[in-house]
Amino acid sequence: MNNSSQNNLNKIKKVKNKRRILIVDDNKMFRDTIKRLLEDTKLYYVQTAQDGKVAINLLKQHTFDLLITDYEMPEMNGYELFKKCKTIRPRLPVVFITGSRFNERMIEKAKTEGVVGCIYKPFDISDVTKMVDISIRMNIKEVD
Repeated sequence: MNNSSQNNLNKIKKVKNKRRILIVDDNKMFRDTIKRLLEDTKLYYVQTAQDGKVAINLLKQHTFDLLITDYEMPEMNGYELFKKCKTIRPRLPVVFITGSRFNERMIEKAKTEGVVGCIYKPFDISDVTKMVDISIRMNIKEVD
């Protein structure tokens, strides 16, 4: 096996032991910041998508342990993405992130339909890691 193949195999092994998270947000800086913060814990492998359409394609191609999505996005909001996600990956836990309290009624409705929770901006990274941990643990118990 050549060095390139061995390096790829090592990367795959490292990712295989980590929980996979998909983050969807139309704000690139926010996506990149959350990705970096979660990956810095060394517990998660994070992929990002700038909108619901890209997220749907990733959900069709890859397996994830958690979907974190902004609630307010152009073209497809977080609730619409959640509904489409459930047809592709029915057991995938979904968490909303939002900077607005105006959507609380819709978020509460979504929780009755299976959304695990909501993180309100601004937030502390410990809020995110706690929600991620709880959501992934819930999913593991459900699958067992």
